[in-house]
Amino acid sequence: MPPLVSMTTESDHDVVAIAASLSACVAAYGVYLGLPLILGALADTYGFSNAQVGWIGAAENAGLLIGSIAVSTLGRTLNFKTLACLGIAVAGTGDAITMGVNTFTVFCIVRLFAGFGSGLCYSAAIASLSLTRRATRNFSVFIVVLTIANSVELWTIPGIVSMWGVRGLYATLGSLFLVPLVLIRHMPAATSAQSPRAAAAGPTPKIPTSLVWSCLSAVVLFNVAASAFWAYSERIGASIGMSDRSVSNTLTICNLISLTGSMLAYALHRRWGQHRPQLGAIAIMIMVFAVWSVQLSPTLFGIGVLLFFEVWTMASVYQLGTLTAIDSTGRRVALIPAAQGIGQSAGPFIAGALLGMQFNFSQMLLAVDLFAAGSFVLYAMAYGRLRRLDIVLANR
Repeated sequence: MPPLVSMTTESDHDVVAIAASLSACVAAYGVYLGLPLILGALADTYGFSNAQVGWIGAAENAGLLIGSIAVSTLGRTLNFKTLACLGIAVAGTGDAITMGVNTFTVFCIVRLFAGFGSGLCYSAAIASLSLTRRATRNFSVFIVVLTIANSVELWTIPGIVSMWGVRGLYATLGSLFLVPLVLIRHMPAATSAQSPRAAAAGPTPKIPTSLVWSCLSAVVLFNVAASAFWAYSERIGASIGMSDRSVSNTLTICNLISLTGSMLAYALHRRWGQHRPQLGAIAIMIMVFAVWSVQLSPTLFGIGVLLFFEVWTMASVYQLGTLTAIDSTGRRVALIPAAQGIGQSAGPFIAGALLGMQFNFSQMLLAVDLFAAGSFVLYAMAYGRLRRLDIVLANR
């Protein structure tokens, strides 16, 4: 008699299949990973103001948001592999067009288009990983790979801009899509309706939809605060007298050290579950922004960036893990890129608007710190509610 449910899938045991999804994530997220240095290069090359580069970053991330929502909607029935291929084509075309653009309005439009393609590719790859039976393990690997890719970009972007300019930079970013394009046929192609993890998970406690939306809203608010600083981190460093190379080195080294964040997140999760460490991580980021709003110096900048990256890495693991634990179908996990996209689009826009209103960087950081505080409150409320529903699940 054949088994009712297959307990293994290609995505569970085929390393190439996981590599295909991970490479698609890295390529699609490439612009965001190097966003502060890219925006700094645009300001230096084309003379865009601080407010304008913030709006360019917002346009890029708005495209990611739209693409993610499209995948979250269409991914229930369409093949994720097909959506990823479409995303690669759109993003690659957008990067190619960008090389011939140098005016602000057109630049925003083109980067919105390219961001949409990146959002399709990124969200399709995340959705594929979220549907695997060992999703938590694969997400942990994803965070490590993304952190390494982030460090490599931060290290190499200044050299690329110096040798080939902004056009060469976008050509390089576009070429990153060649790797997932080669591996795309190996990407897990299941839809959420066909999820082997959903079939194998068995009965789970009924989780109110409002609790899921509360967690997704917390992801939005956290990313508003994080992306507001991230988009302007190079400009903030320059404002306190740090050289371009010093800022790049600081961001790169601190980002590499934050690889320990994934291991620390796992260790703390094993001891205290994931909700309490997550609240602690967000609280640390709130304190870092509060200190920066009072005083900014190269030393405080370096220490704060180190803590910021460590917390960002830990929070990313916990955000994915929280929804994975309460949703065995993966459909809600697939909405995380959309939630991230909202926050990452709004963050640079809000920061740019504040700077355009003559806020200085310290005042801007204090303002966006309120979004981090909102994320803390929503997660605390979600944790309290989950404890009342299922104490075992709440402490998982």
